[in-house]
Amino acid sequence: MPITARTICEDAAREIGVVGEGNSLGAGDAQFLLGVLNRLLDNWNAERAAVYASAFNSFTLTPSLSPHTIGPTAATFTVTQRPVTLVSAALILSGGSLDVYLPMNIRDATWWADQTVPGLETSIPTDVYYQPDWPNGKLYFWPVPTVAYQVDLETRVLLSQLILTDSFDLPPGYRDAVTLTLAEQASRGFGRPVLPDLMASAAKSRARIFANNDVTPGIVTDDSGMPSSEGSYFNWRSGMPFS
Repeated sequence: MPITARTICEDAAREIGVVGEGNSLGAGDAQFLLGVLNRLLDNWNAERAAVYASAFNSFTLTPSLSPHTIGPTAATFTVTQRPVTLVSAALILSGGSLDVYLPMNIRDATWWADQTVPGLETSIPTDVYYQPDWPNGKLYFWPVPTVAYQVDLETRVLLSQLILTDSFDLPPGYRDAVTLTLAEQASRGFGRPVLPDLMASAAKSRARIFANNDVTPGIVTDDSGMPSSEGSYFNWRSGMPFS
């Protein structure tokens, strides 16, 4: 039997005792739980640890345009929903049988505000500042590109909003984390207390997937008394060196 959004909602309802085993969820309760589920997924899209992967997409630059927009509403770069953040960017230069990717510097609002000539143009932009406006984000490439090169953007994968008949298709661990967190958050709407064992199970299931998604930075130091390395990095969370 396929796992759908309705399956998740019914499992959550059973966790808090709203429906018994073998019984179906009423239409009103199903819609309420679906609303809580979609709010949960929306909140997780804003949380880095809940994001399980990055997406790499290529777009064609429009010469002399600043800013480029990205999003669903008549944007320069059309995507279903504007990215929460820009992870990386690279300019793609076609070179015979192989493309060359030139990494671009990801800048912040302070850096962009300090630009004295924001309209400076060039064929090869080196930097980009992403302003996450809504519903479209804005990409300020600098210097402003004059050639219609392609640019490769790395953004977070977003968890889609669901209807009851949609298939629930997420990586291992997400079914439990979503179901138990949904039960936890929907309990108040049904006038039920959040039981301690449900809270503990929900927290444990979230920690499991968040730990898988968390990116641990590599750290190198040559300070006295601290681990040092030649070409390797130390993972301070696991206590082990990266090879």
